[in-house]
Amino acid sequence: MSTPPRIIVSGLHRGENPQPGASIVCSIRRRFPDAFIVGLVYDAMESGIYVEGGPDVVYTMPYPTAGAQAYLQRLDQVLALTPADLFIPTLDAEIELLVCLEHELAQRDLLTYLPDAGMLARRAKSNLPELAEDCDVAVPETKPVYGVNEAVKAAAEFGYPVMVKGQYYDAKMAHNEAEFVTAVTRLLAEWGAPAIVQRCIRGPEFNALGIGDGEGGMIGLCCIRKTIISDKGKGLGGMTVHDKKLEAMCARLIGELKWRGPFEVEVMKDETTDEHCLIEINPRFPAWVDFPSIFGVNFAATLVEMMTTGVRPPAMPACAPGNFYVRHQVEVHGHVSQLADLATSTDFDGATDKARPSLTGALR
Repeated sequence: MSTPPRIIVSGLHRGENPQPGASIVCSIRRRFPDAFIVGLVYDAMESGIYVEGGPDVVYTMPYPTAGAQAYLQRLDQVLALTPADLFIPTLDAEIELLVCLEHELAQRDLLTYLPDAGMLARRAKSNLPELAEDCDVAVPETKPVYGVNEAVKAAAEFGYPVMVKGQYYDAKMAHNEAEFVTAVTRLLAEWGAPAIVQRCIRGPEFNALGIGDGEGGMIGLCCIRKTIISDKGKGLGGMTVHDKKLEAMCARLIGELKWRGPFEVEVMKDETTDEHCLIEINPRFPAWVDFPSIFGVNFAATLVEMMTTGVRPPAMPACAPGNFYVRHQVEVHGHVSQLADLATSTDFDGATDKARPSLTGALR
């Protein structure tokens, strides 16, 4: 690249339930240390704002639920202050909004690499059984529900314990009706309907990270087995594996969808049948995306190269089995003046206050 890329990345939280953006920033900086990275956040306490090597500048955004007009209005303010060429969104709710704004983003000369609305809808949690049937893939019995009474009936049919999931995020295993009612009430209130009730599968968990080329092929794939799982079901550790059945499942799913852009496939291996069961397909990189870049398989940087050049890159190298990661916590440092800027400002003049500690650049 003749000039350093200017890239917008969202989702910078690195806490207990980390978002992918901070890992994407790390991966990009491994390949493009001079890249100018604009962070978009929804909360001034997203810890990835303040880490060493984080974004050069950060802006707060309205939640996607505020609608397209509010989102684009704020995005225009961001671009007027800090021009950018590429946008890598990382949160399911904003991706659902942005795929409907492809024309508007193109008018702003802002490139994305995302699925279209049809692809996105087919992999939604409520539609997953139909996609799995089309691809000859096993999936736990699943039912979308729109109210608590309907949910309780579905859970009784499946038997406890049962999984209940939010439309976009979050999942809870309920061991009895009282736990279940509490969980489904919260998920419906937080993420809207439908919530997803799913028969519980017992067995080891696997994830696969990749990039779809939009024509049914995959530019790269990295499969891991989760080795440490938090009480919220998040992977705190994982190890790369060579799993032909999982790789073949991903190939069928991405081929059927003709998926375009980053993805994560979540699978459980049923301990009673030894069968891989599809749990979710996420339309983005996972929070562990920087892990393979540490040993030379850099998905985020490959995506940037592809978006910048417009050329499909060669197939990425396979991830050798046996590499592992363990997630750990560190403290990051900020100043209250930066929180004030991010929490209360809606317009910025682009000036940096030299009296403040310089951490990751100007906070807007």
